Amino acid sequence: MQHPLDYERITIPPHGTVRIVCHNWPTCGCGDDCTNRPAAESPMARRILNGLIAAVAIIGAGLLIAGLR
Repeated sequence: MQHPLDYERITIPPHGTVRIVCHNWPTCGCGDDCTNRPAAESPMARRILNGLIAAVAIIGAGLLIAGLR
């Protein structure tokens, strides 16, 4: 069994440009040459982002209501 981070060289199209890809390419979803890996997502970062989005929405709604009075 090969480790998913083991890379191999392929040419696209045959005898074309050389790309270094992982063994799961192209189904891995990490881009044309396995360099666009998605960042590891943490639940805490998602909570902080959602909290900031909610805070901006509440402040914006408050300013809109205050401006209409």
